[in-house]
Amino acid sequence: MRGWPCALTGPSRPRFGKNETDWACIGGRMKTRHMTGSEAFTEALRIEGVEVIYGIVGSAFMDPLDIFNRAGIRFVQVRHEQSAALMAEGYGCAKGVPGVCIGQNGPGVTNLVTGLASAKLNHTPVVVITPAVPSTLMGTGAFQEIDQVDMLRPVTVHQVAVRRADRIGEAIRTAFRAAWALGGPVQVDIPRDYFYAEWDELELLPSQYRTDGRRGGARGDQVAAAADMLADAKFPVILAGLGVVRSGATELVKELAETLGAPVANIFMHNDAFPMSHPLGLGAIGYQGSKAAMRVVADADVILALGTRLNNFGLNPQHGIDFFPADARLIQNSHDPLELGAQRPISVGLCGDCAQVAGQLITALADRTVSSDSAAARARVAGEKTAWLAELEQMSNVEGSPMHPRRALWELSRAMPEGVTVVADIGNVSGTASAYFNPDRPGRFLGAGSLGGIGVSYPTAIGAKMARPDEPVCVIVGDGAWSMTLQEVMTAASEKVNIVAILMNNGVYGAERRNQYDFFDERYFWTELENPDFSRVAEDMGVIAERITNPGDIAPALDRAFKADAPVVLELMVDGKMLSEPYRRDALQKPRRHLPLYQN
Repeated sequence: MRGWPCALTGPSRPRFGKNETDWACIGGRMKTRHMTGSEAFTEALRIEGVEVIYGIVGSAFMDPLDIFNRAGIRFVQVRHEQSAALMAEGYGCAKGVPGVCIGQNGPGVTNLVTGLASAKLNHTPVVVITPAVPSTLMGTGAFQEIDQVDMLRPVTVHQVAVRRADRIGEAIRTAFRAAWALGGPVQVDIPRDYFYAEWDELELLPSQYRTDGRRGGARGDQVAAAADMLADAKFPVILAGLGVVRSGATELVKELAETLGAPVANIFMHNDAFPMSHPLGLGAIGYQGSKAAMRVVADADVILALGTRLNNFGLNPQHGIDFFPADARLIQNSHDPLELGAQRPISVGLCGDCAQVAGQLITALADRTVSSDSAAARARVAGEKTAWLAELEQMSNVEGSPMHPRRALWELSRAMPEGVTVVADIGNVSGTASAYFNPDRPGRFLGAGSLGGIGVSYPTAIGAKMARPDEPVCVIVGDGAWSMTLQEVMTAASEKVNIVAILMNNGVYGAERRNQYDFFDERYFWTELENPDFSRVAEDMGVIAERITNPGDIAPALDRAFKADAPVVLELMVDGKMLSEPYRRDALQKPRRHLPLYQN
């Protein structure tokens, strides 16, 4: 059995517990053991192969917490439960298995919401445990009682409310089955008194109660129609999304692109779906993405969108280029039939696992004559990439004090170690990082995702680093976002998670300040920040920190940071007046004022 998704980390260890032989059937019958609710809960997690759980210690789950260590489960104590959910998401993305988090009933659970919303919109499997008030007090307005199931319904894909103590183990198994199958957060709500009940519990291996959630391919007639359309296309282009990464389809997409002579652009925030270094790779479309990608996509007569919902936010015009061609025929693939045709009209919908569908198309095209000019396509890609990279270097090669943010990003991109995972926050400077980081391996670029919550990156990176302790991980985050989760520097220090944080300090909420520049006649209100010395704060929290003001100091500092056996914060002082284009030209307008009080 292989963990999800195998492309990110290679084959994972089997997703069952440490002593498989202990669970053999006895005389053809399943084995049972007498245990408490805490033991049933912990054993179900252990047998599933859970290694890490994120949360803050609470009385509601103190009894099972007492035996986590004996089960080989590492409990990571965060400083805010929002971060617990984000770390579980980062761990799941990097490890290829559902991450796990837990919160004290009431306020601990309410704090989880933002992280779970992020995981849901990013299709990341997470199992969230929510201990509840004792079963005898439910519905009485007891201390720290809220309707936790109703509250988390919008930010989960499945929920299991345990209402009989002897079903705790079954609930955990159901949660993992749903997380694998549905690709999102699954809640297990357990009244806290159930941890003390006792009964005889059946033992089951993961292979006996779930699959890895992988779906099959698309229908044969749809594959044939798509193959015909692609073979007839004069200039087909592939858009590679998250599904390419999650299904481990990158190598298949390379083969498919080479078969068709089709350039490949990555969907916004998924720079790692297809390598820009490939002769047909263009980099990412969307906010501050590759002009090469957008210019080429604009000329496509057929677009094959693989593993993507085609979120309109990532298709907004950029660099003055309205790049999604209105007259191109669209073939869209997603594992979710509800996403096919939801954002853009489609000619063919291919519902299925992205890797399976890519393989089907390769097989179908073997019997067809391809009409496109592969040599011309490669030449076009090479020319556009050369022009764009030269322009990007010119845009970035700027002297000045404070540093231009593009100069800082340029220096960072050239100094990053091989195989680094870059976790980028949302915001003006962090969003601009999309133009500079184009990893060759899938799973090595984690954007802020569809929720677009600022501050999510640092906890996400802690989870990713814990999943890949032997690989370099860095965060690119602005000072506004940093202010929201900087307390987790203490978590990184106490857990000895040696990630490198690149804090781009420009003293403003850059995305909103740029909106005020473009739409509000440079009236700047509530976008300036009065910050402490963040590097000194980080040092007080127990990590290595440096403040950098000269671009020539970035590469040596980064080299020291990745060699350090401790968390590092590099605070780069950049110019708050130098801001990239606004995110949302589609959603803002010049203000109109009719009442005299609000005019002028």
